Amino acid sequence: MMYLILAILSTYRLARMLALEDGPFDLFTKWRAMADPDGNQDKWYARGTHCPLCIGFWTAALFAFILTSLDPAMGRGEFILAWFGIAGASTLLQLWEDK
Repeated sequence: MMYLILAILSTYRLARMLALEDGPFDLFTKWRAMADPDGNQDKWYARGTHCPLCIGFWTAALFAFILTSLDPAMGRGEFILAWFGIAGASTLLQLWEDK
């Protein structure tokens, strides 16, 4: 249970950091600019780099993979449940903070 909470909080923090913050030496700003050199966000991946909900969805997959790897009894079904559960909880935190 503790690992699940840590995965949710890590997903939330990583997504918010990549999408909205400058980062050390403007690293995250440069990463977003590489995906969107024109600044008009006309491509789907350029819009996704500015969206903490989008980034949170995909980083939740990473943390779900780590969680299911820690327990050999977990299978693909548990991976999908963990992925969507972590992404959903991270989304709730994002929307709660934005209010």
